[in-house]
Amino acid sequence: MIKLSYEEVYSIIKPCGLGPKKSRAILELSSILVDQFNSTVPSDISLLEKLPGVGHKTASVVVSQAFNIPSFPVDTHIHRLAQRWGLTSGKNVKQTEKDLKNSFDKKHWNKLHLQIIFWGREFCTARSCWGLECKICKACNPGRKRKFIHKKP
Repeated sequence: MIKLSYEEVYSIIKPCGLGPKKSRAILELSSILVDQFNSTVPSDISLLEKLPGVGHKTASVVVSQAFNIPSFPVDTHIHRLAQRWGLTSGKNVKQTEKDLKNSFDKKHWNKLHLQIIFWGREFCTARSCWGLECKICKACNPGRKRKFIHKKP
């Protein structure tokens, strides 16, 4: 990536949204990885979070998927699902991550993170289920008659 121009990176990143900012972050991150980490992505969450464009969720995904280190990345969709399913009463993703980590054995975190994402995409979408449509929502709340009101993250 470090050998590409800003324009080349931007043309690749543009479909993801926020292209200008992400393109600059990728180029800066690439330079840092080459100069400070001998072209190797660190496996430590705290080091990853110091890199441009890398927040806690991204760092957690990297350690989970690239290094198979147990982590439970939580985005707003996982946060909403965990609320619907009664796995958290947290009002933000940080609290939800803590609650999910306390609810499940560490050895299952990486797989569960992906399972929740895939289930949510297929059966319990962020904006359409509201706790009445998917099988998990129905099983968790069999008497529910009205839409679930999410606590804003």
